[in-house]
Amino acid sequence: MAANRQGSSAIPEVLQDTNLPVILILVTLVVGIAALLPLVQTSLATSTGGNVSRLEQLREDWQARLHEQEVNVARLGSLDRIESEAQERLKMVAPDSVTYLRVDAPAPAPQRIPSRYLSEEEGPVEGESLWEEFFGWLPLP
Repeated sequence: MAANRQGSSAIPEVLQDTNLPVILILVTLVVGIAALLPLVQTSLATSTGGNVSRLEQLREDWQARLHEQEVNVARLGSLDRIESEAQERLKMVAPDSVTYLRVDAPAPAPQRIPSRYLSEEEGPVEGESLWEEFFGWLPLP
């Protein structure tokens, strides 16, 4: 019965403790902050989704501008436009006669990039054998 008295008398002592309001306030703050976390996460997810949508729209705008420029380049490079510019602005005329020359050499292979971007390829020196090229770095006596 003595144990029963100590257990039942401990609860009123806790309720009479002066630190109880501070503990209750701290517990309330922790519960309140925990309740706000989903709201903050949802808000961040919504703002991130809005940013992604805005950036996708910006990318689509730039792609549309790029497509417009490609169309403009194709229009400016068309043969009909070049001929009309040559005749109207430069006062050029079509030739009276056309002369064809036959060349017995094969045509060069077309280059996909301008030659200024190609590196100069250095091949083996003429007259040098494969063994001399392979062992050329060895000092010979």
